Amino acid sequence: MKVFERPGPVNTDEVIEILKDASLEVNYIVVASITGDSALKIAERIKNKKIVCVTCPQGMYWEVNEMGKDLFAEIPELKKRRDEWIKKGLKRVPMNITEENMSKLNELNVEVVRGTIPLFGPTFSMRLHLQKITSIDVMAKTLELISPGTLVSMESVLMTTDAGVIPENELVLACAGTEMGLDTAWILKSCASANIFHPSKGFRFVELLAKPGIALNPDINIEYLR
Repeated sequence: MKVFERPGPVNTDEVIEILKDASLEVNYIVVASITGDSALKIAERIKNKKIVCVTCPQGMYWEVNEMGKDLFAEIPELKKRRDEWIKKGLKRVPMNITEENMSKLNELNVEVVRGTIPLFGPTFSMRLHLQKITSIDVMAKTLELISPGTLVSMESVLMTTDAGVIPENELVLACAGTEMGLDTAWILKSCASANIFHPSKGFRFVELLAKPGIALNPDINIEYLR
């Protein structure tokens, strides 16, 4: 297992190299990639596996004016991106795949999954609009103690399985990062989100391939997301 000195997009290229060297018996790579950048990098460099790009559901935005604290103030690459958006006068940036990246992903036969995030969507609205924390939030924040990418890798595999893109009970390479890029990689056993806790065909963390040594986690209210 590779332990990175710090979280963030700086680790993206090394995560891809780790995926290239991972088990040849795993047929799928599920990558959490909001804009499609990380998925495109993987698809261009790894040709012997089915690549699936998981992005955000409709209606999610980065709120640039709320990025003076939290991850966008602590991770250099995120701070640089925030400063670029401020320089351009942007206040809200949609969290979706760019048209250019979508065209390239299609050319490389990368399937894109976009849907409700299992441990985030409805509970985020409950936190934001009802000021109510749920047991799902506790589960999510516990997984983030390993790394935010651990939580997102799990959610991405659940979303991909729910969408019928990969079968249940399949070993899958999954990767994600801290807001942008990649810094976490796992081998996971897939299942539909309705079967997470099933005693035999439920979700399983199989092997941790890479993670940041000390994870940085967003505040539970994530003020820069809306």
